[in-house]
Amino acid sequence: MYVTAAIQRQQLLNTPPTHHMRSERGVQMKFGGRTVAAIIEFPNKKILLVKRATVVFKGYWALPGGRVDAGETVEQAVVREVEEETGLHVKIVRKIGEYHESGVQDGIEYDYYPACFLVRPIGGKIKSHEREIEEIRLVDLKDIPERLAFEHASMIQDYMRTRKE
Repeated sequence: MYVTAAIQRQQLLNTPPTHHMRSERGVQMKFGGRTVAAIIEFPNKKILLVKRATVVFKGYWALPGGRVDAGETVEQAVVREVEEETGLHVKIVRKIGEYHESGVQDGIEYDYYPACFLVRPIGGKIKSHEREIEEIRLVDLKDIPERLAFEHASMIQDYMRTRKE
C-alpha cells in the first residue's frame, strides 16, 4: 500500500519513537520518528560533540540527542537525552530549527524528524553513556569535523548563522 509523503510524515510523527519496521522488501530495518538534537554551548566558542557507539552512524561525531518518548515533548526529550548521553543538566536557550533526516547508513534505512535546540549547561558533570557514546569532546566552532552524523552539520551551520557574539 502506497501513501503520500505528507501522510507518511504524519504517521511517523505519531509513531512511538522506538518503532522499527521492515522495509517493503523485507530486508532492511527502518528507524523513524520524532527526535531531538542539542547544541550545547560553552565559553570560548566551543560546543560539545559525542562520538556515536551505535548504528546509525556508528563512529561518527554528532550532537547529543535521541528519540522522543511517547507522551514527551521535544523540550523534555532534549533535556533528558543530554543528561543521559553526557551527564549534563541543561537549560533550553532557544530552538534552532526543525529538520528532516533520511537515508541509508550502516545497512539501516532511517527517516527522522528532529528538532534542534541550543542549550546551556546548568549542572552535572560530563560523562559518557557507556553503551551509546564512545567519546565526548568540546570542539571549537572553527574545528568542527567535516563528517558529522545525520543533518548535524546543517544544524550547526544554522546555529552559527544566528549566534550572538
